[in-house]
Amino acid sequence: MGCAQAMTNMLQPSSPESLGKALRALREEAGLDIEILIEETKVSRRFFESLETGRYHLLPEKVFCRNFLRQYLQMIGSDDSSWLQDFDQAWDHFEMSSGAFNILAVEESPKRGFNWRLWMPVITGTVVILGLLTVVVLSSSSRVDLPPDPRRSSAQRLIPTRTMSTPTPFAIQSSFEPIEATETETMVKAIIRVEENGECWIHYRDREGTTGQELLFGGTSRELVLAGPALLTLGNAKAASIIVGGREYSDFGRPGQVAHFQVGASSLILLERGSNGS
Repeated sequence: MGCAQAMTNMLQPSSPESLGKALRALREEAGLDIEILIEETKVSRRFFESLETGRYHLLPEKVFCRNFLRQYLQMIGSDDSSWLQDFDQAWDHFEMSSGAFNILAVEESPKRGFNWRLWMPVITGTVVILGLLTVVVLSSSSRVDLPPDPRRSSAQRLIPTRTMSTPTPFAIQSSFEPIEATETETMVKAIIRVEENGECWIHYRDREGTTGQELLFGGTSRELVLAGPALLTLGNAKAASIIVGGREYSDFGRPGQVAHFQVGASSLILLERGSNGS
C-alpha cells in the first residue's frame, strides 16, 4: 500500500478528485474488487463510486460519508486515521468550491467616530435574532429522543394499505390500531420500497444483534431477512412503503420525518415518529 499512501502525501490539501484516485489505487493495490465491498458492507454502489470519482455532490451528509469510508478502509485493511483526515480536507475543499461558504475580504478602513444613528437598527436586529435563536435552542434541547422500545404503550399495529394479491395500483391512507405487545418470532422478512422521485435512509437491528444502515434511492427496493422481532427505522417516512407477510404498508408520515417500527413475521408496529420533516 506504499504507492497509494505516497500519492496522498503529495496531495495537500486533498481535493475530492485526488482523494478518490488515491482510494481507488489503494483498493486495487489490495486486490479487492468493488463488488466485494458492496456485498460485505451493504453500502450502495453509488456511494463508493462517487467517493472514488470525487463526485461529492451525489453523497449524503458528511457524518454518514465518514462512517461508510471507515467501513471501506477496514475492508481494505488500512489504518483509517490519516485517510479520514484527508477526507475532512477534501470535504472542506468541496464545500468551498461549491459555494457552501461565503468568503469575505476584510479591509481596514480609517477610524471614525461611532455613529449611533447608523448602528442602532443593526444592534436592535442582532438582539432580536439572538433572542429568537435562544428560544429555538432551549425548546429543541428540552426534547430527548428515546430509542424505540417495543414495550411502549404508544406502539401501534399498522393496518396494511393493500395485500400483494390486490391489483390496486395505488396505496390507500394507512390507519392505526393500538396494541399492548408482540410475541417473539424466529425469522422475519421485510421489503422496503422507495418511490420513484424520493430516497430514504434505513437502519435495522434484529433480536440477535445484527444491524446495518444504507441509503435507498428512488425506484429501488431492499429485502431484509432478520431474526425477529426486528427494529426498523425509516429516515424519510413519506418516501417508502414496507411489505411484511404479503401485505404492503405505506403513508407513514411527512417528507423527511423519521419513523421507528417493530417488524414481525406477519405484522408491522409503529413505535414512534419524530417531529422533524416539512
